[in-house]
Amino acid sequence: MIPTLFVTGPIGVGKTAVLREADVLLVEAGVCHATVELEEIARCWTEATKPARVSFVYKNLASLWPNFAAVGATRLLISGLVERRSEVQRVSEAVPDAVVTVVRLKAPLGVLEQRIRVREPAASEGELDGARWWTQHYQREHPEDYLVESDQRPLRDIAGEVLRLAGWLP
Repeated sequence: MIPTLFVTGPIGVGKTAVLREADVLLVEAGVCHATVELEEIARCWTEATKPARVSFVYKNLASLWPNFAAVGATRLLISGLVERRSEVQRVSEAVPDAVVTVVRLKAPLGVLEQRIRVREPAASEGELDGARWWTQHYQREHPEDYLVESDQRPLRDIAGEVLRLAGWLP
């Protein structure tokens, strides 16, 4: 069994920041783990990857996990966008014996738009439209096991809550 924690939520909600802080908390607690941002292992822009982008990222994850496990990782912490709960099965296919817990981060749309504008002053309307689309989507679809508010709280508290909900920290 490979405990796997998947942090998701709309663009601008803080997935990357929470993932990095959760990584720090796990290191401090001495928990052997690997941390992967799915967006980072999907950075390949060719004609061949356009139609198969989703399967491409999970093929990359499947290639990475054995290397992580070989050096002692016993848990997997990942972040990315999850459109439907059925997509979580791709993680289980990429990481045999993965038991996946999905935690979705949530913040008001105005907060997401402000965060995007701060981190990317020249943010395109595409990023903002993406945040809007994902926020509306998550009002209809609920792929998560747990929902965590990521607005007006210290990052360390949010990451700690995410890890406690997954049963990774007391």
